[in-house]
Amino acid sequence: MTGSKPITIRQLEVLDGIATAGSIRKAAKLLGLTQPTISAQLAKLETALGSELVSRDQGHPGVLTGAGELWARTASSVLTELEEGRTRHGEIFGHEGYTMSFATIPSHAGRSLGIAAAVARAIPGFSEVSVSLAPSSAELLDYLAIRKARIGLLAMTEELRQTRSLMSEEIYTDQIVWAVPRSIDPGLVRAVLSGDAGARDLPPALQKRVVVRAPHEWSDVGANWYRTRLPDAAPSYVSDLHVGAVEIVAAGLATCHVSMTLRANLPERIHDTVAFYETGLTSQAMVVAMPRHLMAVPSFARYFRNLSAALRDHYARALSPAALRPDATARFMRHRAGETGAMTLEKVLPRSGLPGQDRCSDGGTITASSSDSSQPPVHR
Repeated sequence: MTGSKPITIRQLEVLDGIATAGSIRKAAKLLGLTQPTISAQLAKLETALGSELVSRDQGHPGVLTGAGELWARTASSVLTELEEGRTRHGEIFGHEGYTMSFATIPSHAGRSLGIAAAVARAIPGFSEVSVSLAPSSAELLDYLAIRKARIGLLAMTEELRQTRSLMSEEIYTDQIVWAVPRSIDPGLVRAVLSGDAGARDLPPALQKRVVVRAPHEWSDVGANWYRTRLPDAAPSYVSDLHVGAVEIVAAGLATCHVSMTLRANLPERIHDTVAFYETGLTSQAMVVAMPRHLMAVPSFARYFRNLSAALRDHYARALSPAALRPDATARFMRHRAGETGAMTLEKVLPRSGLPGQDRCSDGGTITASSSDSSQPPVHR
């Protein structure tokens, strides 16, 4: 180590990003920097330390060396301490307000972005609020790790369960629904869902499905469902996100799975051409997560509690009872299926947001409460 060249915060942030993302290319995307900028900052840090931190070996490109692993841990510790010091300073001396940054995944954006901003604005300590989207829950964890976001709404993953540096609280359990072009005969859909489709000639849309490329916790569950219910449905289309997959379904070309949350966030034009059917499958537990060290700061701890409560209340009203009471609803669905077959939920709330009804393909109705009501929809 030469000891003559300074080590900068930017250099530590770059190394922390490389360690989190796993490569220079992925770190550039995660940090929002160009690869030349990442490489230049890394080179300056390596010069200051007199050691190679990231392997240039063709067989192991981007892998941290022993020195790299040491300094990656140091960078993470220093950056965390720096953030904690700044927040504590603001809490004690109050010279400047905090910045609150919230992130979630695209299918779960919807009103959550506005809710996150409104909750922050209600707390005097925050002078700036930012909201953003991460491609997946796995990448949102990276956002939290490198302080690109301070709090997030994401799926409970195995990595999150094992991450002791984050505080998390479950908000609701999401469900998987089957998106089908509305032109498909509901009777045929019921046969597919009940496993009675047999050797029928299926319309083209039921012979194709959309594969979503973005990592999600229930991809294997969805694929297994198709193998069981529609083994002849070829993975003919690929979309980066579930939102794009639904657009393909809306064009009458195929079917796909989406989360109940995404269904609730889709525009009316999609509901005009796509029917959504309950599958009885649970997709993922959604949680709010924030670094534990921020919980020591009263303003952040208050924000964590208030946001969790606001999101839980919103989703209790915006989603079906299956989202919060999956066991009870599963029993109800089995009972109804025994009488009338599969049901489809069709949102018909007027544009004004006044109370309306959800209609089921079995002829029943689900009464939807207004935005001011705390009662979840009830099937009649």
